[in-house]
Amino acid sequence: MRHLVSLLRNAVEGASDDDGWAPLSSVGNIITNQRPDFDSRSYGYGKLSDLIKATALFEVERRSPGDGKQALMYAREKPRAAPARKTASAKTGRPAAVKAPAAS
Repeated sequence: MRHLVSLLRNAVEGASDDDGWAPLSSVGNIITNQRPDFDSRSYGYGKLSDLIKATALFEVERRSPGDGKQALMYAREKPRAAPARKTASAKTGRPAAVKAPAAS
């Protein structure tokens, strides 16, 4: 699964514009060039867009170019949560101990 996530992230990054949005057609082309045997159906999804949505790592939007043309799908990576900061103990200056959650 980690390999799939890396593949998707790298392809979206490689096809993205300055705002981070990438047309899924370009994402698919990058993936196919890197892994010719890639098929979203191997992961249980009929379309690349469904696979990308299922990961919940990406924002996906449909854009209509107008003039009766077919809408295009775009994706960009969702912002990653900042890692939790360790707080230092006031007395020792060492990281404070983290308590394990109580068993229920």
